Amino acid sequence: MAEENTPQEAETQSAKSGGGGGMLPALLVILLMPVISFAMFKFLFLPEIIKHVPDADAAAEHQEEIDPSKVHVVSGEKHLKEFPDLIVNISGVSMTRFLRVNFTIESQNPEISVKVEENMPAMRDLANTVLRHLTLADLERPNIMDTVRNQLKQGFDQILQPPMIDEIYFTQFVVQ
Repeated sequence: MAEENTPQEAETQSAKSGGGGGMLPALLVILLMPVISFAMFKFLFLPEIIKHVPDADAAAEHQEEIDPSKVHVVSGEKHLKEFPDLIVNISGVSMTRFLRVNFTIESQNPEISVKVEENMPAMRDLANTVLRHLTLADLERPNIMDTVRNQLKQGFDQILQPPMIDEIYFTQFVVQ
């Protein structure tokens, strides 16, 4: 029993000379990763990319012709179209207060006057809808004219396809 309780001495093993055995996998990874990356790109990714790129002849066949009626040359010249006066009830004041608005539409498209006249009923309806939903509290905000300008511009551009309104200038914005 005395022999069982005595600590057994561990046999010491001699270490290998050189001590760089743990570095071999790291060196292999560092040296082989660029080679593996190049091979994967060249043989795996590049053929897939080439399959999805259309030929020049096929692209020329499928190219649509441009409709000259929808294209206008930007000359830098500004064209103005006066919009008729709008008078709407302010929301939430029992129809006792009114908003009177007059504005001018600016565009570089020379056909703006014709397009506005053609779409005048839809544009008036949109402008009345935007203005009619304003409350007296909304009209007291300092940036309300910018908000209304942006709403009108976006709505008018949806009506006048292609979009052609550059700016809207208010000449009158009066609460009565």
